[in-house]
Amino acid sequence: ATVSALEPSETFSIVRDEFFRLTTRHPGVKDCLLALLGEQIRRANERIVVAHYLDAESRVRWALLQLVATYQAGEEIAIALTQEQLAEFSGTARATVNRVLREEARGAVALERGRVRVLEPGELERRVRGVPRV
Repeated sequence: ATVSALEPSETFSIVRDEFFRLTTRHPGVKDCLLALLGEQIRRANERIVVAHYLDAESRVRWALLQLVATYQAGEEIAIALTQEQLAEFSGTARATVNRVLREEARGAVALERGRVRVLEPGELERRVRGVPRV
């Protein structure tokens, strides 16, 4: 699998024997990891449902809302993301992303070089059609 970070990140690894020692000494670590795994499975299921039931334009808006939820820091949320990256994240073509962003630039988002500022997340949410709840 390939992973891309949207911002500077650090990763760590732990060898198997150390992991087992850690979880033996601190059983709460297993509970935490199981909760994280459960959340990842829920998100993966939601992405599958979205990929199958939403049209391309709604998938772009849905992807923006997911990023807003991840990066929300204030009233305006700036997401450092190219149109190509947003297309990959939403499972659509760059042309679709461009069309949706131009449409949303009438008030819900502001376009800047290499980033999107979400001004009105509620507007995006209203325009996402048929998001099934997982």
